[in-house]
Order: sequence, then structure tokens, then C-alpha cells
Amino acid sequence: MLEPILSGITFGLILAIMLGPVFFALLQTSLHEGFKAGAYLAFGVFLSDTALIGACYFFAAQLNLLEENHILMAFLGGSLLIIFGIVNFFKKIKLKEIDDNKKTVHAKFVLQGFFLNIFNPAVLLFWLGVVGIVTIKDHYTKLHTIVFFSSLLLTVLATDLLKSFVSHKIKKILQENVIIWLNRTVGLALMAFGLHMIIKAL
Repeated sequence: MLEPILSGITFGLILAIMLGPVFFALLQTSLHEGFKAGAYLAFGVFLSDTALIGACYFFAAQLNLLEENHILMAFLGGSLLIIFGIVNFFKKIKLKEIDDNKKTVHAKFVLQGFFLNIFNPAVLLFWLGVVGIVTIKDHYTKLHTIVFFSSLLLTVLATDLLKSFVSHKIKKILQENVIIWLNRTVGLALMAFGLHMIIKAL
């Protein structure tokens, strides 16, 4: 049983170091809204990863999601990223607002993390690849598969929480203008990811 645990952790670390829109959104949210908001966003990503694994494992082969709907998915995902990017770029930030003790709208950040991750075709491709690898392992029982994906998902969640925590701590040594420009950089990065997604589909 040790092998699926180690394999799950390995794949989780690979996904954790991938620089994508979720990484930048997690950084921006933790800096602006605090660790709690970043943690809720990370949980939303966790839920979307779980949903994607289920979809890939049970339905992807029958529905041919990537072949038949990849253009629609790219437009939806790209448009979502562009919208997030524009909002982040023009969002006004005041240093006094950066307070982790203020009231956080839990559902808002959970949903943001969920949809930001689930509409990214790169994440779907990653999970399709991982599911494909798992299905060809003849010695894997259902229990092995559950342990593998549980280890993987928990690793991703743990690393996302660590990213959020580190970002939250860093903000205490940053000046307001630095945070503003970082926020704009995150916005531009999200818009770039969205445009690239749409252009690549065309």
C-alpha cells in the first residue's frame, strides 16, 4: 500500500509546482484578503480537482470531452480568466484593507477556486493523463486507486495552503505600492492565460 501513497504524493507535488492561473489567483487572494480567503480558494480548487477526477474516471472516455468540446471549454475558461484578470487589475487596494481578521465570504472564494480550476483545460488534460496511468496498472485494486488519489489530492491541498500561508506572511513586509503592482501583474497574468487559451483553441 506504500507504493500508491508515494505515487500519489509525487503526482501531487508535480501539480503543485505547475505555474498556472490558480497559482497566481491563490497568491493574489492571500495577499489581498488574507490566509483564510486563500484557504477557502484552495478548498474550492480541491473540490474541482475531485470533480474532474470523477468525470475523467467515469465519463471522459464515453463523452470524448476533449475532442468534441475543447473549443467551447477553451472559450468558457479563457473568458473566465480574462474577467478575473480585469477585475484584479483594476481592483483598488488599500493597506488597511489587508486584514486577515475581517469577515470573509466563504462561498465566494470557494466558488472562485472551483470554477477557476475546473475551466482550465490544462488541468483536465493532467487528470486525464493521471487517470490513464492508473487504469493501466493491473495490480491496482479499487482500494489502491482510492489511496492513490486521496494521497494526491491531499498533497495538492496541503501545498496550496502552504502557498497561501507564505503569501499571507510576506504581505506584512510589503509596501502598499508593491502590493498594488503585484495585484496588477496577477491580473495581467490571468488575462494572458485566458487569451492564450482562446487563441490556442482557434
